[in-house]
Amino acid sequence: MYKSYDRFHPFVYLLYFIFVLTVIMLYQHPFFLLFSSISLVLLNIVIDQGKQLKKWLPMIIFITSLFFILTPLINHRGNYILFYLKNPITLEAIIQGVILSLTLFSIMVLFVAFNMIITADKFLFLFSKWFPKWALLIMLSMRFVPLLKRRLQEIIAVQKSRGLFLRDIPVKRRLKNGLLFLQILLTWSLEDGIQTADSMSARGYGIQKRSKYTPYQFYFTDLFTIIILTLFVIIAVFGWWLGDGVLSILPILEPILLEGREWFYFAIFLLLISFPLISEGGETLLWRYWKRKI
Repeated sequence: MYKSYDRFHPFVYLLYFIFVLTVIMLYQHPFFLLFSSISLVLLNIVIDQGKQLKKWLPMIIFITSLFFILTPLINHRGNYILFYLKNPITLEAIIQGVILSLTLFSIMVLFVAFNMIITADKFLFLFSKWFPKWALLIMLSMRFVPLLKRRLQEIIAVQKSRGLFLRDIPVKRRLKNGLLFLQILLTWSLEDGIQTADSMSARGYGIQKRSKYTPYQFYFTDLFTIIILTLFVIIAVFGWWLGDGVLSILPILEPILLEGREWFYFAIFLLLISFPLISEGGETLLWRYWKRKI
């Protein structure tokens, strides 16, 4: 699927996502957030050519656009009034809307990559030892939503062939057909849940310690990577504590362009977020080098 993600231990990638989520929440600056969004979009493209991101992109754009539009309409604080729309629309409110939108965009794109990198087997490997029941419950819950979506699409396709999903029929009949679809969906899901429970019971789930399907090994490169990522996030948090990487909007709007030591913390921020891209790029260059040597 993605070449470099099988080289590191799953715990490394779990720490990566936790660290990236932390710095995105802390660094509330449009310049930082813009490049974090670009890096995370590139990450999704490298993983699967952006196939999963394309499925979620309409919803992500809708939510982020909604926050961008609503923030200036709700927040009227600021010194720079651009125009009036019953209430003053200020430059500070628009910038705050941009920051909120980019933050949401980065977080949602990050979770799209998380679902592809931290697979079900990796998630159970990481948490089943300490929280076996909770890990299983979370994985079943995460699996349930896309499963319901696929089944609903199958039910609608079958019912369309029977003529039960016509848009020109009365609203009352459409509601009746919708309730029928919901009834079929719930019945199907409950039957599948009973079969899953019987299968787990027959296999003796929970009687003994769970064995590992994939024996992920922890190597020195994993330890070295964890040290580097931890060092990056410590420096990034220290920069946030100093006030760098956070755009002050009120009472005085700071310049958006970075100044002085902010460029250093921006480089650390970008290195942390782009870690998988750098890792994959290094592997690609090394592979091409040895290929030419041979």
